[in-house]
Amino acid sequence: MKNDFLNELEFLGITARLKRLSDTLSYSIKDLYKTQCMDIEPSWHLVFLLLKKEKEVSLTEIAASLNFSQPAMTKMISRMKKKGYIETSISEKDSRKKLITLSDKAKRELPKFEKIWDAGQKSIQQILAENMEFFVNLEKFENQIQAKSFKDRALENLKDG
Repeated sequence: MKNDFLNELEFLGITARLKRLSDTLSYSIKDLYKTQCMDIEPSWHLVFLLLKKEKEVSLTEIAASLNFSQPAMTKMISRMKKKGYIETSISEKDSRKKLITLSDKAKRELPKFEKIWDAGQKSIQQILAENMEFFVNLEKFENQIQAKSFKDRALENLKDG
């Protein structure tokens, strides 16, 4: 049996374990996309699905909906635009607002993408079949971090310490 130092670290290894899990899934998804001749990145599906639902959304609204930073969303949208999957325009009501929509290319490719995403969703369901409380616990973890940041908690513990 292989030793896993991150497991041994318990709480001290949590961020590295979450990153490792995220990276493992991301690399596997990238490989899946490559085998299916899809020129998209793993996180883009979130924007595709949001724009499919909402039709036209501002960059700020996308960032808020996904709880991603504005700079991260700007970078993602820029890359998606460069690949021809989204179009941007300036709002007629507010010239500071950049509106984002799916391009014709994205609309044509969406059924193919959705087929892959459905297969991916079934795969995650299979992986978590015996651990459905994972989502509940993940949400609790996220809520705790939002209620009080890790930094603030650590600073309090230093004071108490």
